[in-house]
Amino acid sequence: MGTGQTLLTIIAIVLLGTNVVSVNRTFIQHGAILQQTEIGLFGVSLATSLLEEARGKAFDRYSLIGFPQYLTQLTPHDSLGPEVGEVREDYNDFDDYNWMRGGPTRDSIIVRADTVRIPDVDTFLRWAKVCYVDTTDPNTYRANRTWMKRLTVYVKGYNSQDTLQLSYLFSNWSFR
Repeated sequence: MGTGQTLLTIIAIVLLGTNVVSVNRTFIQHGAILQQTEIGLFGVSLATSLLEEARGKAFDRYSLIGFPQYLTQLTPHDSLGPEVGEVREDYNDFDDYNWMRGGPTRDSIIVRADTVRIPDVDTFLRWAKVCYVDTTDPNTYRANRTWMKRLTVYVKGYNSQDTLQLSYLFSNWSFR
């Protein structure tokens, strides 16, 4: 083999090696993107299932016995959440989902969360917050009672960099 052939062979091997490294890097990046997408899809599913569960409940514990006529008949904002001794299986109104049971702290408030493990995917932490909102601007929280509540569900996968957040507005009204 001459010098020219050896040189061409070396160039071909270098090009082939560069191509193999590039393809390998692409496969690794693709796998990481697929994993993050799968974690995101399961997170959305977990958040949506909690929102759907809460939607099927009464607006307020006092609306279980009749339709409240006055805002003062609704639960005060600082009492939103499950009644004493009430567990998730017994939740009967929308605001019972405020600060669900469990885990981390946030701004020195103990956030109650539930842990959901999905084999071969991730372990998720899921918590929720319920508050009264302005009926003309649902993005504005209110410390006083209104005819509208907002449930925000947060889902964080242990292997995820982001916390997913979904919200649902529930208003209390009737035909008269």
